Amino acid sequence: MPNENDRIKSALEIAMEKAEKLGDLSEDEKQRQKDEKLVTAAEDLARRYLDGLPLNDIDLELAKHKEEEYGIVRDHLLSHLVKNINFSQDSMSEKMLAAIKHISPESELTATIGDILHEYRVVIDKARQENLGKLEAEKRSELGQLGISGSAIEPSIETSSAWLQIEQELKTRYSQRLDEIKRNLPTS
Repeated sequence: MPNENDRIKSALEIAMEKAEKLGDLSEDEKQRQKDEKLVTAAEDLARRYLDGLPLNDIDLELAKHKEEEYGIVRDHLLSHLVKNINFSQDSMSEKMLAAIKHISPESELTATIGDILHEYRVVIDKARQENLGKLEAEKRSELGQLGISGSAIEPSIETSSAWLQIEQELKTRYSQRLDEIKRNLPTS
């Protein structure tokens, strides 16, 4: 009666035979798998950074790669960070921008994206200030119709439909500009 080691050995032998029949991977397939592994490493590094990995540790992680792999992982990391910047998550976008600046301090990309993010914040703040009185009055009227009134009531204009429409229009306009920059990024 065959013991368990014989069965494992048999399964291993079967797998080896199948692998031999398939032959070695082509050079293209080996390169594709290597590239896939490097892209995954870059995405994982970006995810770890966004989850709290310090910027200096990114340098250490990148340094673990061979010289010819370093640039590929770095470029994919930068690309992944840039492509995930948006106006919906301002603090996360700032964190990604800090990493881009750290990894590629000489890049004009950081200044361009930083300028758009800053300009968007300035325009949003200006729109809020310009519309504050009107939006507060509308919100007070809405609350009054619900029987809610008084001097202690502080209406939240961020929840008014008029403000949400203004904010969405600005977000759309600036997102289009940001998307144009992303489209013009060199693909790695």
